[in-house]
Amino acid sequence: MSTVLMLKQRPAFPAAPIDGSCLCPDRFAGRARRDVERLPVLVGRSHVPLADLFHVSGDGTEAIEVEGDLSSFARVGASMTRGSLVVRGAVGPRAATGMRGGVFLIEGAAGDHAAEGLAGGLLRIRGDAGDHLAAPVPGSPRGMNRGTILVEGSAGRMAALRMRRGLVAVAGDLGEGAACGMLAGSLFVFGKLGRGAGGLMKRGTILALGGMDPLPTFSPAGTFRLPFLEIFFEGLVAAGFPVPPRARRAAYLSHVGDASGGGVGEILVPGGTP
Repeated sequence: MSTVLMLKQRPAFPAAPIDGSCLCPDRFAGRARRDVERLPVLVGRSHVPLADLFHVSGDGTEAIEVEGDLSSFARVGASMTRGSLVVRGAVGPRAATGMRGGVFLIEGAAGDHAAEGLAGGLLRIRGDAGDHLAAPVPGSPRGMNRGTILVEGSAGRMAALRMRRGLVAVAGDLGEGAACGMLAGSLFVFGKLGRGAGGLMKRGTILALGGMDPLPTFSPAGTFRLPFLEIFFEGLVAAGFPVPPRARRAAYLSHVGDASGGGVGEILVPGGTP
């Protein structure tokens, strides 16, 4: 059984987003419904009980379903370590910040800084994502460090900044500056990839199916058919993520860099015959 929350009405957008960090399986599990309804939610400078914003059905469990547009809520699913969270609507900034486990499904768009500091689990976004997807938390030298992010729409600028481990897959387009300072991990973009991807990259893999012009500090290393990619593609298909047939047929031209920082990462774009 799931705990079901229905937004009573979309709040008028406040000066600052509502803190939705209590919408998390770790906070709900084992609580009686009345205790769930009393969970404090920060709105502006005041705390209000959860029941002022949502109708709550069922006692607290590790499976939560939320109905409604949460675009004025920040930090939904923050620090999640277990269970499942489904939001049937959009969410605001910093969704899944600090997430370390579980499955978080957003059946709409996500705001800026989604999956900030992600360290495990699966975040799936059915719509678009904003800027700074999988960014480092403020003050941290590393971004995403394990876990999986699947975006079925497009995403904005500076995704996967200083990424350390894990997989980010974007079905649509991705903005400028993706994977800058990447330390390791995999970024797959099945649409167009913006300029400046992989700047100061150390290791890791960027796949740009829609093509791109790598920075001049990346050197062509030849065209290959890469069997290891099929392992990733099979996993994505098994998860129901759209993998274009062309991605599986293509040979890829590898560019290695960023040489300006001694990096040995690779950017893969469809090439000719190996």
